[in-house]
Amino acid sequence: MKRCARCLLVQYCSKECQRLSWKATHKQNCRIHPSRVSSDDPNKQPPKSENPMEIITQRVDDEIDRTLFRWLEAWRDCFRHWAVISLDLANHPPDRVVTHCMQLIIERAHFDFSGDPAKQYKVVEGSVVAISDVKAQYPDLVVNIDPTNFSFLRWVIILRDPLGGMWKLRMHHWHERRIGLFRQMGKEMSAGLSGEWALLLRAAVNSARAPAAVMKMLNGERPWDPILLRECPASLVSLDVI
Repeated sequence: MKRCARCLLVQYCSKECQRLSWKATHKQNCRIHPSRVSSDDPNKQPPKSENPMEIITQRVDDEIDRTLFRWLEAWRDCFRHWAVISLDLANHPPDRVVTHCMQLIIERAHFDFSGDPAKQYKVVEGSVVAISDVKAQYPDLVVNIDPTNFSFLRWVIILRDPLGGMWKLRMHHWHERRIGLFRQMGKEMSAGLSGEWALLLRAAVNSARAPAAVMKMLNGERPWDPILLRECPASLVSLDVI
């Protein structure tokens, strides 16, 4: 997963995707992240050393960035799968993917940066939100959407600080090649899965299960762990056709 090194807000599924987005629109809209802006020139990054406390703060911030990047990379395929399921595409018009997205609110699971990258953060809440609401709430987040591209999806991650405020904000977007399968899914199955995805995602990510094992469950390659299903009282159907 690639991330814009200037704004630190937008993530891409590949280097090619990042390059195309930069040339198309992101180059004109990208602004240096506030944590990286020079006090002398808003278009430049500050010197490495100006204040000892700032250095410490920046190091912690950079470590959070690194661990968050690795955590998102570990769960990328699972989150993509859940992001599509959450939209209930079989029961909504095609433009659902450009008007709404999955949003996850997460927190640090602990402050041991040397632990398993996939277990550095825990999911507190998952929901489907209107992208217009995300843009209104976080105006610094640059969101470039082609309203005619119904195979390009996105999700939003909000990392809360210990006081409950927003610490980090990330948006990931990608081209979903299997989207037709989700749109052609039975309406009842699609509605059922979209009503349960947040509970199952939180249970899986916050458990000791590895992302690869969870992905196999999502793909129907192995049965769901009964311990995880206890978090989801409704009946779950594995997507062995996807």
